[in-house]
Amino acid sequence: MEYKVFKPANFYVHKRYEIQEILGKGSYGVVCSAIDTSAQAMEPVRLAVKKVCRILRKEVLLKRAIREFRMMKFFRGHRNLVSLVDVHYVTLVPYEGLYCFQELMDYDLARVIYSAVQFSEFHIRSFVYQILCGVHFAHSANIVHRDLKPGNILVNSQGVLKIGDFGLARSLVSSPAAVHSPITNYVATRWYRAPELILQQSNYGKPVDLWAVGCILAELYGRRPLMPGKSSLQQLHEIVKYLGSPPRSLARSSWDLPVCNLSPIAWVSVYPFASEEALDLLGQLLVWEPSRRLSASQALRHDYLVSVSSQKEVSASVPYKAGPEEQEKDIESLSELLQQEVALFQKERATGQAY
Repeated sequence: MEYKVFKPANFYVHKRYEIQEILGKGSYGVVCSAIDTSAQAMEPVRLAVKKVCRILRKEVLLKRAIREFRMMKFFRGHRNLVSLVDVHYVTLVPYEGLYCFQELMDYDLARVIYSAVQFSEFHIRSFVYQILCGVHFAHSANIVHRDLKPGNILVNSQGVLKIGDFGLARSLVSSPAAVHSPITNYVATRWYRAPELILQQSNYGKPVDLWAVGCILAELYGRRPLMPGKSSLQQLHEIVKYLGSPPRSLARSSWDLPVCNLSPIAWVSVYPFASEEALDLLGQLLVWEPSRRLSASQALRHDYLVSVSSQKEVSASVPYKAGPEEQEKDIESLSELLQQEVALFQKERATGQAY
């Protein structure tokens, strides 16, 4: 294969891809826009290329990259989940990293929310429905995203929405021992973090994503974050302000929470312009107890979404299985695993199985 360099971003990609510009940078790496100029494409195809950097320096970063790559392979073809078009794994310094080629979307949802563009309740219903379709598919495969927020949700000019950034996602293990052990020390951006995560409950699962969906629903109406806490403690106080005092099953003496019994606020006083159905859905997503929150499939059947529902929400045909990377400890073995995964993807892509 012939490769070429795009110096502004330290990109090293196959010559068929014409890198256009840098779209964004973060702790994960760099995202650039690109055009696929290959003969296979009838007309130039616009792509986003996400380079996950520094993965060869830490075992946790390499594991996360493998996990996200395998999940995006698993999601391929779902309308509301970001999937892979192509992938390169480069070990040549200083260009090393995992290059994930995806469909180029026009905006992220955060940019839409904080723009001057006006959108109707129909638009909000459509956005929430599509988010829930993506979450439902992931949950049906026993995958929890764990970092849902507007910045991780992409939108194109036709209003199609895709959930991305599965770097913190994990598969749920069915064994009782695994369910009651912490998955990781950090999940979810604080403003969208479910109370059981802040209270350090070890047996959390799919409901953490539904809490985040509730926060996003509120943000779509208010055009600002519902609970912008500046610390974990302040975040808990923000939750108490809206939901009232936590039940005894969740309260912890080590947290400085109000001891009096505070009543929850009426959502209509916060969003008086929202429909009754929207407020009812919000109230069933933002609930202290995870077991009382609606599941993704239940939320999809809510009256609020009847006007936008296709009644054809897709579930995964088989559950996602965690790969051998979860058991590996050293960087060399993990790097070899990633090379094998990329080679398999390229083989499937060549025979048309990757689409």
